Amino acid sequence: MKKTGHALAGLLLLCQVAQAAPRPFLPNAANEPALSIWTKLQSDLALERDLISRCRSAVETCPSPAARQFVAIVEEGLQYEGRARIAHINRAANLAIRPQIKPTRMWTSPLTTLAAGAGDCKQHAVLKYAALREAGFTADQLRIVIVEDKARQATHAVVAVLDGTQWLVLNNRGSALVDFDEFVERYTLLWRLDRGVSQETAPQAETPEAGS
Repeated sequence: MKKTGHALAGLLLLCQVAQAAPRPFLPNAANEPALSIWTKLQSDLALERDLISRCRSAVETCPSPAARQFVAIVEEGLQYEGRARIAHINRAANLAIRPQIKPTRMWTSPLTTLAAGAGDCKQHAVLKYAALREAGFTADQLRIVIVEDKARQATHAVVAVLDGTQWLVLNNRGSALVDFDEFVERYTLLWRLDRGVSQETAPQAETPEAGS
């Protein structure tokens, strides 16, 4: 199978069993399917942001139960500062989505996921990313990180968030916040989705875009 095939399969079949030794991806060819997925997600997030904003302003008249649930997750986090805010949003998002017995091929937007009530690691990651953005974290402070689970030999998606100078990992497999350096002892980094798509390296506390 071509390396582009591995990249596309890994992105579409996240949380399912993957090959024991993932191959490195060619930067240009393999970015195409990942970029397509990420571009579609960004478009969906933008479309939902308007409804979410209106529902935050007048939650009593919000026409969407999923949007009201999303607002509740954000508002729970906003009662706290710093790491406590991250922890509460992580926990609330984990509780909002039932585990899906059969992993889906689809990446779905936060409101689509909350309306369905179930999902896998992809849905958790997108929901947390969107909720943290709505709660005041910048794009430079957030990553959706795609990894290879060394123990389970499975591809997995999580969110990494910058708290001060420390990157923390939010995982749907538990509500504890995990230091990024500790996390990568058990996982192989594959891709990150943030402002664009790139092969993953350990995120830095300061980036060239910081402060922009």
